Amino acid sequence: MKIKGVVFDLDHTLFDRYATLTAIAPYFCSYFDVAPGMTPEVLTPIWIEADKNCVHLGWDAVIAYLADRGVFRTVPELPVYSAFLLGMFRRISVPFDCTQSLLDELHEMGYKTGLITNGSGETQRAKLRNLGIEDSFDQVVISGEFGVHKPAPEPFLAIARWLGAEPSELLYVGDNPLNDVQASREAGFVPVWVRTTGTWVYPDIRKPQLQIDCVRELPELLRQLG
Repeated sequence: MKIKGVVFDLDHTLFDRYATLTAIAPYFCSYFDVAPGMTPEVLTPIWIEADKNCVHLGWDAVIAYLADRGVFRTVPELPVYSAFLLGMFRRISVPFDCTQSLLDELHEMGYKTGLITNGSGETQRAKLRNLGIEDSFDQVVISGEFGVHKPAPEPFLAIARWLGAEPSELLYVGDNPLNDVQASREAGFVPVWVRTTGTWVYPDIRKPQLQIDCVRELPELLRQLG
C-alpha cells in the first residue's frame, strides 16, 4: 500500500472536544436555565457522556440526553443550543497536545496533509485559528465554503485531486462512522477510525481495519504500512 498523504476530520480528531466542553461548562450553566445544583462540575461529566453517545446522531439527540438526566429546568430549542455552542467554539477550542507536532511530523516524513470538515467557514476557520493549525495543511475543505458536506463523495474527490493523489493513496482519519469512515471508504480512501468517542452508533456500517485511539499513533501506523 503506497500512501502519499493523510486527510483529517477536525472535531474529535484534531480538536479535543471533551477538554473544550469542560472549558465551556461554566458558560453553559450561566447561559441556560439549568436545574438547581447544576454546577459546571456536575454538568461536565454528563455533557461529555451525552456527546460520546449522541453527537453522531445530531445535537437534538444531545439535548434530549441532557434533558433526560435533569440538566435543564427549561429545555432549550435546538437553534438556541446550536447558536450557543457554535459561538463558544469560535472562542474556545482545545487541541490535543499532539496535534501540531503530529502535523509537523507528517510533513517531515514526506506526506501531504489535508482537512475535510463540515460546518460554516466562519466557525471552522475560527477553530483552526484557536488551535493554531490554520496554516498546517496542504489543502482544507470546509463544507460551508465548498457547498457540499460529508458524507457526500465530492469533498473527498476534490481534495484528492488538489493533493495530486489517487483516493486510494490517501488515509482519511476521523471519528464519525457515517461521515468519516463510510464516506471516505466509498470515495476510495483508506479509512482510519480514531476512537476518541469510544462509541460506534451505526451497527450497519462495517468498522475499518485500521483503528487508532489518538492521532499521535499515525506515524507508527504509517511506518507499519510501509
